[in-house]
Amino acid sequence: MKINNLTEKQEAFSNAYIRIGIGSEAYKEAGYSYSNKSDKSIHEAACRVLNNSKVQARIKELQSVVAEIAEKEFKITSEEMLRHLNILRKARIDEYVEYYEYEVPITTTTGTGKNKSISTTIEKRTELRLKTFDKLSEEQKMCIEGIKQTKYGIEIKLHGKEWSIEKINKHIGFYEKDNDQKKATVEIVNPEDRDARIAALKAKLQS
Repeated sequence: MKINNLTEKQEAFSNAYIRIGIGSEAYKEAGYSYSNKSDKSIHEAACRVLNNSKVQARIKELQSVVAEIAEKEFKITSEEMLRHLNILRKARIDEYVEYYEYEVPITTTTGTGKNKSISTTIEKRTELRLKTFDKLSEEQKMCIEGIKQTKYGIEIKLHGKEWSIEKINKHIGFYEKDNDQKKATVEIVNPEDRDARIAALKAKLQS
């Protein structure tokens, strides 16, 4: 059965990819067989589906629909989305902590019996603590993916930089440009042409 000139699985893959953004996960959700395949095989199979020209066209069509809905219903534009992702990309964990200085009384006992003497001194110490929310900007709060209490204290997790960069690259079509470059072919018509091209590449590498 064909849907939008695609097979049912190709259509399901396209819709899943729009939501998930991960080819291997979209491949599984679309109903392709993967139980006996390794992660590498699943990734390669997903790439083959993703590189299908009809699937690519359908994904672009769905992306346009999603972008239109986002802008109309939620006032989310491409510029706003890129700004949001760029904030996540630039987040630094050192901006969420601060040095805290405090005093600790140290009691020292010397001698015994009547000669026993007790003295107290104040020792200054510092430790690294997470900033309280009132010290964080709205953008900094937006970059926090999760917070949890552990036996060692509070643990904070920011949105991953690699994830943010990948989303930005997909949004601006960076991967598509890269794929187009990889698909470009160079026709060598004779041995002289081949040798000339090799010599040019060597000169470029040495420069």
